[in-house]
Amino acid sequence: MAKNTGKPSETFFENVWQRLGKRAFCYRIADAAEVRGRTGKIGLTRATPSDYIVTHSGVTFYAEVKSTQEKTSFPFSLLKKGQNAAAPQVVTAGGGYFVFAHNLTTNTWYRIPYEVITAVKALGRSSIPWSEMETLKWNPPF
Repeated sequence: MAKNTGKPSETFFENVWQRLGKRAFCYRIADAAEVRGRTGKIGLTRATPSDYIVTHSGVTFYAEVKSTQEKTSFPFSLLKKGQNAAAPQVVTAGGGYFVFAHNLTTNTWYRIPYEVITAVKALGRSSIPWSEMETLKWNPPF
């Protein structure tokens, strides 16, 4: 399988919200890679809380998009330090934080509330098997 850059999954995610027109707003938070692409320099950037902030039908939430070729589970190691620091703060403040995981081996999307990740980590696990996430499958709104 080809190298996973994550870009096709991010493009798909962005297109979902663009198709909804005025019913949704999706804001991409600039990360270090984007800054380097714009300026040609790495520079100093702050850790970002997520890839996106999304508002859909009156609800605003943080969204982190991850794609993986892992066949059996979604590994938490894909989440960066800044995301793991921000997500609990967002949830504690009453906000929504979701990891949108794209399983590239099956082309299946999952919408995982960060509270689920926290609960699974509390059990001492470092991933969630795809088989345990049937109820978290994401069918994009149209």
